[in-house]
Amino acid sequence: MRIGDIELIALSDGVAKLPQQFYIGLDFASHPELLSDDGRVHIPIGCYLLRTGDTTVLLDAGMGPRRLSWGEGGALPAELAKHGVAPGDIDVVVASHLHTDHVGWLAVDGVPFFANATVRYGHADWGEFVDSAGPDDHTRNVMEALADADRLQPIEGDMVTLAPGLTARATPGHTLGHYCLVVSSGEERAFLLGDAVECPLQLEEPDFYAMSDVDPKLAARTRELLWRELEGTDALVGAAHFQGLEFGRVMRGTGTRYRFLGG
Repeated sequence: MRIGDIELIALSDGVAKLPQQFYIGLDFASHPELLSDDGRVHIPIGCYLLRTGDTTVLLDAGMGPRRLSWGEGGALPAELAKHGVAPGDIDVVVASHLHTDHVGWLAVDGVPFFANATVRYGHADWGEFVDSAGPDDHTRNVMEALADADRLQPIEGDMVTLAPGLTARATPGHTLGHYCLVVSSGEERAFLLGDAVECPLQLEEPDFYAMSDVDPKLAARTRELLWRELEGTDALVGAAHFQGLEFGRVMRGTGTRYRFLGG
């Protein structure tokens, strides 16, 4: 799709298959539609490609070429190739946060995968996910490889311009250094929420949260602020793990308040 003059493409690196216990406080008896046949919640491992002016940006870098008990990545290079993009064509990679399913392709075997890209990330994530991580931690190894190659540029503060029409918005809680991306061109806007919102159902049932939220109370406050800003506007909304990586809008009123564009 296009947001004014900016091209925006949703890509999936693979799928995560999460146990019900991952969503704390969610009543699955009331929401059986969220479950797959194996009794788990299957969600995409989402990334977003943006072309703005002469700059090509990738938001999040998937799980990488790995298979874990809860998910499998590896599809991102082929997804990029479908749209005529090679890893060397990426100018900027933005990590919404430093969880392992968002940094997987940043470095492979200790070598930056996006050879010409500057990697932007929330400075507040470094302490927990690099300094305090064990020596074999995947995120730590990826980020240290990028630091050794002088490819990192941390983001600090709020509403930081990353490229024409692309602004990093501080949305802490899921991690302390979490950022979403605001895409703006002309009168059109889109919000790419990363993991600030794990599931659109959190708009209607705000009390459940993901086990991976570092600060659940702060994450809930951040979600509420986002909903208030987006409610009743024409802004498009997407996130890393929304089913089908579909975009939607936040509606006013009660009941189903998040409407996918296709439904």
